[in-house]
Amino acid sequence: MRVKKQFFSNLRITLLLNCFSKERILILSLFLYSCSPTVKLTTPEPVKINVNMGVVVTEKESPNRITLDPQVADRRRLRSGEVQSLKNARVIGENRDGYLEIINPPKEENYRNWAKKVVSEENEDRTKLYMTQAKIQGKPLEEIEKEYAKKWQEMSYPGEYIQEYNGKWIQK
Repeated sequence: MRVKKQFFSNLRITLLLNCFSKERILILSLFLYSCSPTVKLTTPEPVKINVNMGVVVTEKESPNRITLDPQVADRRRLRSGEVQSLKNARVIGENRDGYLEIINPPKEENYRNWAKKVVSEENEDRTKLYMTQAKIQGKPLEEIEKEYAKKWQEMSYPGEYIQEYNGKWIQK
């Protein structure tokens, strides 16, 4: 019985081979074996991809590069409230050279000494700022001082003292 089944199976294959050309059989076999079931992949939650990246930007320092000491800016920022307080009290004003100057010295010694200290420290830091800007811009220090004097006077509030270019002190 087994021999009979095998015989008929071989006979069918032989007949099939005779009916079709080799190219057709190849295409048919590729078609039959290339069909594969569709597999769907699902997850209970969306797939999360964590892309952690950092960017580091570096600049090659030029040996001739001129920069302002960041501590100067920090000190000036921390001192700005004291300077404004003295301006509001009409003790100091912005002179025509870009520096602070005591106009009405306080009568109380401690207050007067504190005002002198604040003005001195601010003017020292402004000098550092002006000198750095003069080097960066390639301009004379006096020109930078005049530019900043104009800037400080324009930024002054009404009622604060500013010095005119003829040397006279006025309230803005």
